[in-house]
Amino acid sequence: MIRLIFMVIAFLLMVGVIIGGLYFWGIDPLEKFNVLVGNAPAPTEKGTTAKAAVVAQPSFVDFGLLIVPVVLDREVKKQAEMILRLEVASDKKEVVAQNLPRLQNAFLTDMMAFLPYQLRSSSTLDLVAVRRRLIALCDKVLGPGLVKDVSIEQSSVK
Repeated sequence: MIRLIFMVIAFLLMVGVIIGGLYFWGIDPLEKFNVLVGNAPAPTEKGTTAKAAVVAQPSFVDFGLLIVPVVLDREVKKQAEMILRLEVASDKKEVVAQNLPRLQNAFLTDMMAFLPYQLRSSSTLDLVAVRRRLIALCDKVLGPGLVKDVSIEQSSVK
């Protein structure tokens, strides 16, 4: 009985190693099975033309670290730090990169006015509100539609 259990386990390990090896070498051993079951699209015939959806990869401009002093009662009480990335169209990447100093000035000025009210009662940033505000600032400074999204990679309040 124990021999039978060891033989079944050895067989399952061998099948796993074979399938893993085939995937490693770029061969999909379950391709025909997926087509039959319906998990994968069926291959197109030569007479028909398949329209491939062209999805443009997002292009990012690294904004870097934005450090905002939070002034409460005429005194710097806290400091907010955010690492930002701007999602832009690939053909507008250079325009946004050249205007980063203008964006840095606008972000810092606006966040110095906005964050004291937000951090007065709590010690965490409302990232959704900050992100919306930064996107609106990008539209105001650079023009509408130039920056698609602002990604806040990391944030902290000290």
